[in-house]
Amino acid sequence: MKIPQRYEEIRQSLPDEVSFGCGGIALFPLGKIESAQVGYSVKADGTSLCTGKDGGWQPAWLVIGQETACGDPIFIDTDNAALPVYTTMHGVGAWQPNDVAGSAEIFAACLKELSHVAAGRGSPGELERNPLEDDERQQFLNRIADLNRSATAPEFWDLQLSC
Repeated sequence: MKIPQRYEEIRQSLPDEVSFGCGGIALFPLGKIESAQVGYSVKADGTSLCTGKDGGWQPAWLVIGQETACGDPIFIDTDNAALPVYTTMHGVGAWQPNDVAGSAEIFAACLKELSHVAAGRGSPGELERNPLEDDERQQFLNRIADLNRSATAPEFWDLQLSC
């Protein structure tokens, strides 16, 4: 699968990883995105895993990273011009996408917001010494909601602060 040029351009401005406590988000370097599809859209031998059925991996989904606490994939939908970003739990028998951001640009802005709130909280020890206050958490979630033009932030972002 070809990586959309717009995502390639956006990815160049993003960090490889943002850590918060015991979790975070890791993005694959552009050169590793093809191999990152193994186990999702293709088997190691290149055979497609896309069934076209509900709960199956869809051919237009491109894994771009993972959340680091559980290793769940973060992916874009290349059939949608906005390149919305999703995640889904692995190991539950079906792929059920959950919203992360309405577009690749919004995802980039949300990741930058997470970087700000994660500063000085990148490990469990740092987070213990510098806990996230309730008002900081709510301000972060409000910014994420605003970026997504939504009344509430996608649950994914709240879960990133739960570790």
